[in-house]
Amino acid sequence: MAISFLRIDDRLIHGQMAASWIGSSPCDGIVVVDDDAAANEIQKKVLLSILPSVKTWVFSISEATEKLPKVIESQKQYYVVVRSASALNRLAGQIPQLLKARSKVNVGPLSKRADAIAVNKGQSIVPEEIPAFRQLAGLGFSIEFRLLPDTVAVSWESVAKKLAG
Repeated sequence: MAISFLRIDDRLIHGQMAASWIGSSPCDGIVVVDDDAAANEIQKKVLLSILPSVKTWVFSISEATEKLPKVIESQKQYYVVVRSASALNRLAGQIPQLLKARSKVNVGPLSKRADAIAVNKGQSIVPEEIPAFRQLAGLGFSIEFRLLPDTVAVSWESVAKKLAG
C-alpha cells in the first residue's frame, strides 16, 4: 500500500498538517490533487514550498489519473490530499484501485461557508457536498472527520445521522 494517508482538506497543505499529521504515518512525499491549485502557478509554488523536507507534487485530477496508479504501485509511502469530497469522488471514479490502496479517508478543516452545516469543531459541509460523501461511503471508503491525530474522530455515519435528524 503506497498511500499511507488520504485526506480531504480545503486548505490542502498547511501548518497543522505539517506539525501534526506528518509523522503520524509514513510519508515519503505528498501528492496534492486539485484542479485550481495545479492551474495557478503562485498557489502551486506556495504548496511546493510549505514542507521543503518532503517531496511534494501538485496535479490536476486529469494528471493524477495518470500518475496515481504509479504512486499506488510504488514502494514508497505517500499522502494524497484533495480539497473536497467531490474531488475525491471524481478521483475514485477514475482510479478504482484507489479504494484498495487506502480505504480510510481523513477529513480535515472544511471552512465555514454560507449554508454550511457544522459537523465537528472546525469542520462544516455544504449541502452540495453531502451526495459526494454518501457516494464515497457507498464505494467502501471509511470516512472520519478529525482535525488532529490526537483528537476524537467523528465517523461519516454519525455525521449522516446528524444531517438526517
